[in-house]
Amino acid sequence: MKKIAVFSLTSCSGCQMEIANLGKKLLDILKFVKIEDFPLIKEKKGIKKYDIVFIEGGPVTKKNIKELKEIRKQTKFLVALGTCACLGCIPKIKNFKEKNKIIKNVYQFIEKIDNLEIKPLKDYVQIDFELPGCPIDKNEFVWIVCQLLNEKIPQISQKPVCYECQLEENECLLQKGKICLGPLILGGCNAVCLKSCLPCDGCRGFLKEPKIENYIKLLEKNKINKKDFEETLEKFGNKL
Repeated sequence: MKKIAVFSLTSCSGCQMEIANLGKKLLDILKFVKIEDFPLIKEKKGIKKYDIVFIEGGPVTKKNIKELKEIRKQTKFLVALGTCACLGCIPKIKNFKEKNKIIKNVYQFIEKIDNLEIKPLKDYVQIDFELPGCPIDKNEFVWIVCQLLNEKIPQISQKPVCYECQLEENECLLQKGKICLGPLILGGCNAVCLKSCLPCDGCRGFLKEPKIENYIKLLEKNKINKKDFEETLEKFGNKL
């Protein structure tokens, strides 16, 4: 039986919650795997040997980085779970600001506070697969687990959020003159934000070949400020 684990670095635990929310599907998975560590359902008892490890959250402290490197040595497959792990997500916003100045407005004593540049897991260790999303899609997680259990590295289809949005027959917010990153962002979320009439803010990261120049031309045509577009990108750690 394969041994798997879920570890959490600095995060909100939202991706872990999505796994726990699988309910019966999670119980079905447990027929084929043994969960060694999972903070929400099983107390962590130290790093062991694993077949598959999912890491949620980002390495924002030196302690996080050390733990990440130790885990990498103990597993065959390492999966970056969620946008914090894949891109840096919201914590990465400080990279785009004067972080050394801002920290003084947050903490009274900064001497012992790590104020590192926020980077994705792949900048520190080899990652076998990235499952983006804020949070992840729980059903996509099940598919990933099934692929890895069969010794296959999954491949997420390079279709934009717009593709799924059209399938759902949602109203196009770009055509209404609003910033929506759907044409540039990797699909797989089933356009969940657009179903609620909210724009795509890019939580799943860029497609491998996003047509950014075409998108900027569209913004100019719709008289949308490019700076607003860039600030929207930064929300989840994307950058031009």
